[in-house]
Amino acid sequence: MFYVCSMANLQQQTYSALRYGGATRARACAECCVSSGRSIQLEAHFRIRRPGVGADAMRPKFARHRTHVARVMAAGGYPALSL
Repeated sequence: MFYVCSMANLQQQTYSALRYGGATRARACAECCVSSGRSIQLEAHFRIRRPGVGADAMRPKFARHRTHVARVMAAGGYPALSL
């Protein structure tokens, strides 16, 4: 079987690998040499939850849960380290 790898697919994979590696959105865009419009598409693709993958280490289920965040903020917020 012959697999054709399009440039767009390769760009998505590279962007996702950079983001999973800890690169910021701006850094990943700079590394991939993409425009701001394309970066929105790549970030949206990166954030898609895929069935069967389970919990994603980059985006824990509770991280954007409105009720959880409201309760934490009401209790004084997240702890912060001072140097």
